[in-house]
Amino acid sequence: MIRMNRLIVCLFYAVLLGVFAGTAVAADSCDKYLWRTVHVTNIDVTKTTPMVQELRREVQRVLDAGPLGPLRLSYADLPYEAYWIYYERGRIITTLAWAYPHLSDPQQDAVLVHVRGLLADPVHAPWTPGIKGKTDGAARALHGQQVTEGRYPNAKDCPTLHVLYGLWLYGHRTNDWETIRSCWPKIKQYYVQSGDAIFLYGQMSAHIAVARLARRFGDTDAQAVAIQRLAKDLEDGKSIDHIENRQKKIRFKAFYDDRNKSRFKGQPWMFLDVSPELCRFIEDNLKDRAIDKIEQIKSVYPLWWLHQAPYFTRWTGDEGIGVSPELFGMVYPIERWVKKTSPDNLALYMRSMPTGIGDCYWLEGLAQTIEAFGTVRWDTLTDSTMIAEDL
Repeated sequence: MIRMNRLIVCLFYAVLLGVFAGTAVAADSCDKYLWRTVHVTNIDVTKTTPMVQELRREVQRVLDAGPLGPLRLSYADLPYEAYWIYYERGRIITTLAWAYPHLSDPQQDAVLVHVRGLLADPVHAPWTPGIKGKTDGAARALHGQQVTEGRYPNAKDCPTLHVLYGLWLYGHRTNDWETIRSCWPKIKQYYVQSGDAIFLYGQMSAHIAVARLARRFGDTDAQAVAIQRLAKDLEDGKSIDHIENRQKKIRFKAFYDDRNKSRFKGQPWMFLDVSPELCRFIEDNLKDRAIDKIEQIKSVYPLWWLHQAPYFTRWTGDEGIGVSPELFGMVYPIERWVKKTSPDNLALYMRSMPTGIGDCYWLEGLAQTIEAFGTVRWDTLTDSTMIAEDL
C-alpha cells in the first residue's frame, strides 16, 4: 500500500513537471505574440480630427441604442435568405475598447456603464453559451425595425471565442480591471470548456487574452492552459492551408459551393476578427500567402472598403447585389498590420460609412486608422513596467 501511494505521488509529480516543462517551451515559442501589444502616442491631431469626430458620432449611436442585436443583411430578392452577422455575445466590447481612447470624457464614462451592463446580462455576456437570437438587443438597421425573416446561423458553426480578446483589450485601454476581475471565474470556465472549438486566426487571440488576464489575476493554472493552447494553434497556423481546412467545417463552408466560390476568391474568412498580435504572427510566418488571399478577393471587389457596393454576389442571398461588412473585416487588418499600408491610404478606405449601428469591423478600422497617424510601438507587458520596442 505504501509503495502504491509512493508510486501515485511520483506519477503525479512526473505529470506536473511535464506540464510545467511543456509550458516553458510553449512560452518561449510564442512570447513575441503573447506578451507584446500595440501602444500608440503622438497622434497627428490635424489629420485625425474629422475621423475622431465621426468615431464619436457612431459610438454615441451605440450608447444611445443600448445592447444591440445581430445585424440583418438582405440584398437579394428572397427575404428568407437574409444574412446575419454580429451575433456573438459581447462582440461590441472589442469595438468600444478600440474606440475608447478617442472618445470624449462623458462618452468614456458611458462606455464603462454600457460594458458593465452587458457583462451583467446573460443575454449579452460573452461567456453565455451559444449566440444571440435575432431579437436579442436593439435593431442595428437605421430604420429601427426588428425584422426577423431570414435563415439564422447554427451556433455550432459560428466561431465566437475572439470576444475574449475584447475583454482583455477593454481592461487594458480603460483600466477598469476590477470589472473584468469580478468576471474572471466565468471567463476562465467558458474558455477552459471551449477546448473542442474550431480556431481560425481570428479566434487564436482568445488564448492571448486569457493568458494575459490569468497573469494579471495570479491564476497560474489558467495561464499555463492558455499558453499551451496558443503554442499549438500557432504551430498549426504556420500552414494557412491547415487553417483553411478548419474554416471549411464551419459556417464558411457555404462559400465553397460551386455556385458561390467564384465570387469569393481567396476565401480569406480566417482573417475575420484577427488581432494585431496575430497579424504579427501572420507577417512573420505566412505574409505572402495571406496577402495573396486578400488580393484575390480584392480582384473580385476592388472597392472592398465601400460598404454595400453594388457588386453582383450571392453573399446575402441568391442573385443578391451588395457586399457584407465582412469584406472590410477580412481585408482591413491585413492592409493595416501585414502590408503596412500608409496612414493616408488607410484614411482613404474610411470614405465609406458603417452599415447600421455598431458596425464593428468598420468602427474598429476607423479607430485603428486614427492610431496609424501616431507613433506606433510594440510594448512588452510585464508585471510592473512596459518596455518599448519600435514597430
